[in-house]
Amino acid sequence: MNQHKILVRKITHLTDARYFAAMGVDWISIELNADPASFFLWHTLKDWVEGVKLAAEISMPDETLLAKTIIDAYPDGIILNSLIVFDMPPDIQVFYDMKQDDRVDLLHRDHLIIEYDPETNKNLLQNFDRNKIFLQSDWTPGTLDQLLESGYGGGICFSGGDEETKGMRDYAIMDDMLGRLLL
Repeated sequence: MNQHKILVRKITHLTDARYFAAMGVDWISIELNADPASFFLWHTLKDWVEGVKLAAEISMPDETLLAKTIIDAYPDGIILNSLIVFDMPPDIQVFYDMKQDDRVDLLHRDHLIIEYDPETNKNLLQNFDRNKIFLQSDWTPGTLDQLLESGYGGGICFSGGDEETKGMRDYAIMDDMLGRLLL
């Protein structure tokens, strides 16, 4: 089991999905929307990867899309980009992508995705269960080391990227950063 849970957001192609699943991350997410192609990608990736939990990213607070996602995709988790609280099946984990001015007093039961800022996050991080927080940033090995040296024990969010050509992507920097996190 990894010391830090790892979530890789917004996977858009099989190359990333297979790489991150093989590296042993805990979660990958795919954005689902009204376009049927997003559900086609979801089902394709779900058939191709193993050993990783799949989260659906819903960027619009749309109850119809949320219901379709739960019924059609049946994800392990759902990432919401708004603080509208929906009733979810108990086996689906909810992640809220927090903004700086969001109220967090009612969200202790769910996972929070917070933009990493060493100055403003310090007090916020002390108020939450470290198993429920995922910090996201445009990570570099230096910023990741700074966070880890501070004693942070919560989750880390990375983002999927673009392929250089179909099926090809350079993962050298990502290999380095994942090597610092994965046991």
